[in-house]
Amino acid sequence: MDTAPFWAAVGPREGEHRPIDERLAQMVVEGATAYPELAVDPATYLAYLGERTRAIDPHTFLARVDAAELYLVVACNRADLPAQQTFERTYFDEVRVGASRLACVPDELDEIRQGVRTALFSPDDDGRAKLLGLAGRGNLRALIRLIALRTGISLRRKRKDVSSGTEDRLLNIVDVGPTPSLALVKHEHRARFREALQAALATLDARQRTLMRLHELDGVSHARLATMYHVDRSTVTRWLARARTDVLTETRRQLTQLYGVAYSDFDSFVDVIRSDFTTSVYRMLGE
Repeated sequence: MDTAPFWAAVGPREGEHRPIDERLAQMVVEGATAYPELAVDPATYLAYLGERTRAIDPHTFLARVDAAELYLVVACNRADLPAQQTFERTYFDEVRVGASRLACVPDELDEIRQGVRTALFSPDDDGRAKLLGLAGRGNLRALIRLIALRTGISLRRKRKDVSSGTEDRLLNIVDVGPTPSLALVKHEHRARFREALQAALATLDARQRTLMRLHELDGVSHARLATMYHVDRSTVTRWLARARTDVLTETRRQLTQLYGVAYSDFDSFVDVIRSDFTTSVYRMLGE
């Protein structure tokens, strides 16, 4: 089999190619055998495998991934309705599992399914189904459960009336005390304070933002998060603590640069944010 599309996508690699070429040929056969009704071009499939392998060791990646799963993922990229229907039959039970903690009624579950379809099958900036960028990086079933949970939570949040004073309440909880420089930050530069906080939140990576939203806004327990991410609870606790520290440190740095206020002046300011993080930083993150 011509494996050139794989090597063109993965880039130059030293070492013996033959074992990898043999595995690639096997994966094409496995995919075609599992889904004979889906006419996937082997060259397209191999190029996709190369893209997924680009940043990691090919031997490790190709040994652990599900060849048939990625074959089906590639088929879904063509906006092929039968392929997408096959994908849903195979994986969409996970939508129900992911949304189960929300105790959804049937109509709500249908909305969540549609939201997951959009998250998976709608095109990304390159015009390819978003599913292609999500697959091959871990447990796809667990990812679908997570997307379903987030979709359900977002739908419920959208149904709630959001007070127009949310941002003012966010700032008002920060009791800066009598320090004139901090009073100036609060009362005369409210927009810039929001910008500093938003800039700090923007420095978080995708995992940190997701963990913070799920735990602080949506009440997902450490144990549940540990199950979702296939780690122990202490790891989740450490991740969340690091995310909090990163936001607090960056917010203080941003405001210090903007207003030239000494770090010592922010001690009480930061303590207040830390003591009521859910109603301050995480509310803005959720919005």
